[in-house]
Amino acid sequence: MSGAPAKERPSDQRPPRVVILGGGYAGVYAALKLEKAARKGLIELAMVSQDNFFLFQPMLSEVVSGSIEPPHIVNPIRRLLRHTRFYQAEIEAVDAATSTVVVRYSGRHVHYDSIPYDHLLVAVGVSTDLSMVPGMSEHAFPLKTLGDAFALRNHLIGVIERAQVEDDAAEKAELLTFVVVGGGYNGVEVAAEINSFVREAARDYPNVSPGDVRVVLLQRSSRILPELSEKQAAFSHRVMERRGIEIRLNTGIKGATVQSAVLGDGQEIATGTVVAAMGSSPNRLLETVPGSRDRKGRLVVDETLAVPGSDGIWAAGDCAAVPDVRTGGTAPPTAQHALREGRHVARNILAAIKGEPLRTFSYRSLGVFVPLGRFSAAADVAGLKIEGLMAWFLYRTYYLLQLPRLERKLRVVSDWTLELLFHRDIVRLDIARSQGVSRAHYDAGETVFREGGPARNLYIVLEGRVQIVSLTDGVETKVAELGPGDFFGERSLLRGGRHSASARASTAVELMVMSGTDFTALAGASTQFDQLLKGVMGQRFGSPEQSDDSGPSSAPDRGQ
Repeated sequence: MSGAPAKERPSDQRPPRVVILGGGYAGVYAALKLEKAARKGLIELAMVSQDNFFLFQPMLSEVVSGSIEPPHIVNPIRRLLRHTRFYQAEIEAVDAATSTVVVRYSGRHVHYDSIPYDHLLVAVGVSTDLSMVPGMSEHAFPLKTLGDAFALRNHLIGVIERAQVEDDAAEKAELLTFVVVGGGYNGVEVAAEINSFVREAARDYPNVSPGDVRVVLLQRSSRILPELSEKQAAFSHRVMERRGIEIRLNTGIKGATVQSAVLGDGQEIATGTVVAAMGSSPNRLLETVPGSRDRKGRLVVDETLAVPGSDGIWAAGDCAAVPDVRTGGTAPPTAQHALREGRHVARNILAAIKGEPLRTFSYRSLGVFVPLGRFSAAADVAGLKIEGLMAWFLYRTYYLLQLPRLERKLRVVSDWTLELLFHRDIVRLDIARSQGVSRAHYDAGETVFREGGPARNLYIVLEGRVQIVSLTDGVETKVAELGPGDFFGERSLLRGGRHSASARASTAVELMVMSGTDFTALAGASTQFDQLLKGVMGQRFGSPEQSDDSGPSSAPDRGQ
């Protein structure tokens, strides 16, 4: 049996260093299993994640419908893992040659750090990439983060409010049509929650009827829930259709606009709401991890969850192709499996450290729970098919038991108890900043951004002066001095790179700050603005392509 052998302990008897990359199911449950060994000093345990909380993904769709308050399904990792050294940072790369992980800390002062490891668990999940379908990145709602759920909930309430005052029948039908793309777990759950929530909310609007609501689920393959058996999927399909959800199989999407979803056959569904429960792509970090990849880009592991041929590297969760010894395929990307994989790989890491035999991962699903909205679900447990209120109770009980920490369990129970007594809230909370363009003040000598840091914003000098400086062989050189009307940082944003110089206030300065997202969208959408940029940079540098990434620019009428 292949596996990751234990590394020899240095002469100073330092405990082996176990580093976990990712704060999702596999990573967190592996850490929970390793916490006892860390508390006893048998290992040094560390985790790196860009978020300082663990999101309980199965309950995310209930945030969309308002059944659960958003903070109640997240756990602070520092409280969850008391004996784990936690790094909130971006993971840049894995350097297997030196057994280190390179991380980056963002903020005012960007810097990098290297974390050494003896055993490394890669559990970074997958990324969301909607760019392959035209219009999806711009117009579809993803559902992967807590922010995604909150944004979708606000949008749903907003379209019902607009439908209430809409007199045109076609416009009203477009508003109340909701298209969910992807018939896996996420797609099925969010389609069910949208269907239940919007139909219930419609009762509070005199000009909107529950019968006006149309929820369409698109699935490219011949059945929904491909992670499950064919019988389980067919059972869930039947129950969802009885709840009023329109399911279209063998139907993909080839585009999205503000007002429609364009299907693979060219047909259009008039809608202002497209939810993307698809578009998963391999995490870019995997490019730096040694080992083979499967056709989906996942890291191939053996039956012990070790990466073959890579000393001390393991992988689990959605980023890993975990062999299913029962079926001969790979384990499905579900929370149930990721949780068990995390616990199992933790046991094998400890066994490798102790020089003990490694165990083969084998897990048989307890069953399937498909939530279908308020007070309704479908379940298939050990071959016993249940639907309705009892299935809903079993679904909630199971996931409540899996939710970490008693405090969060009690908070979720209180949410569910109130839901039994009252209607779900239909308040729309706008938490966006009041202004898309902001202002910033810097005193003399303060740094606006540093050389090598990621480009995030475009800056326009309103008052005062700013120096652009570059560091070469430890010697600082002034590149330019900017005054009112000058703008800077645009080249780094257009190239999507890092600043090749630093910007520092030489006097007290007032800046107008535009986010990089807004700037690049404007530059890409407006031919006139793009020509203005090229003209300004051409005047200053002779050729836009040769200009410095962080080099200064100014309005043409300033003669610079």
